[in-house]
Amino acid sequence: MSKLLQATSRGTREGDLLRLAIATGCRADEIATIAADQVRPDGKGFNLVHGKGRNALRYVPVVGDARVLLQARMAAHGSSGRVFPDWPIRPASGKAAAVSQWFTRFRRTVLGKETDDRLALHSTRHTWRTVARQARVAEADINDLGGWTGPRSSNSVYDHGLLEEQLEEAQGMVWAELKRGGYLDGY
Repeated sequence: MSKLLQATSRGTREGDLLRLAIATGCRADEIATIAADQVRPDGKGFNLVHGKGRNALRYVPVVGDARVLLQARMAAHGSSGRVFPDWPIRPASGKAAAVSQWFTRFRRTVLGKETDDRLALHSTRHTWRTVARQARVAEADINDLGGWTGPRSSNSVYDHGLLEEQLEEAQGMVWAELKRGGYLDGY
């Protein structure tokens, strides 16, 4: 991850998307399609209102240098109505298909073709979840932050999840572990 981050620049659509993907655990399409009105005015996070499933609709806190990055993107592009207006969205699917295509070419250039079938942009999501567990974030909190369903029990309907401040604290634990593990070198 650090090699990929070091091969991109902050302030570019590629570099910023990659950085937010590893920092938040979000799917690339979730990040590339964020509307400006989904982002909190202070840049502390954003609400996902479209996603793969019902659990994908969630509040995502943004911490550390990722918050500064999100604030910079909003300052530069927020008036367009999107955080990443430079990633086109396909009208038929609502997805930013060019993101995956870019990442495949970029990954091959930086890490070589031998990473084919082993590393995809979605791997940032896998890395984020693994690091969240290593940071000792509770499984239920990981599921809330990442938009995963997780195990259900008869009392699940009574649990309304964490408060935003608690989600931010859990995301901060992941951020600290990402830094400790060297994943954010070049951030």
